[in-house]
Amino acid sequence: MPFFIQQPPSADIPRTRIEVKHSNEAENRNQVNNFEFDRNLAEQVYLKDKFYSLKNEWKKQTMFTSSISNIIEDPNFKRIVDMGNKVIPLIIDDIDRAPSNLVWALNIITGAILRTNQRLTITEACKAWVKLYRSGKISL
Repeated sequence: MPFFIQQPPSADIPRTRIEVKHSNEAENRNQVNNFEFDRNLAEQVYLKDKFYSLKNEWKKQTMFTSSISNIIEDPNFKRIVDMGNKVIPLIIDDIDRAPSNLVWALNIITGAILRTNQRLTITEACKAWVKLYRSGKISL
């Protein structure tokens, strides 16, 4: 008899919506002229949202995969790597909380390899990358 694992239904996450209502047109123009858009903040929010969306989909797709090449050839993993240096702090925070195969993305993005006398486990490699990053030895 086959064993089936049923995935939980996807959750719709409500998004914040901001509406501004003004009483007259002159007030509207004044408010718009005084509004400053923080592009840096918007980019950070977008980057973080995109990263976690790709990471979650990557984990879901490779959950039962043991092949390293299949794990890093996943399209979502590749998209994370394509995000470049900007995503390094997010990867560091993520592997600091929960060590994972995502540490391999750091090797690819930075072109750096951890040099040790012995093989490292995923957890050890994650700790080493976090330590290097927090000590300032990895520059963006």
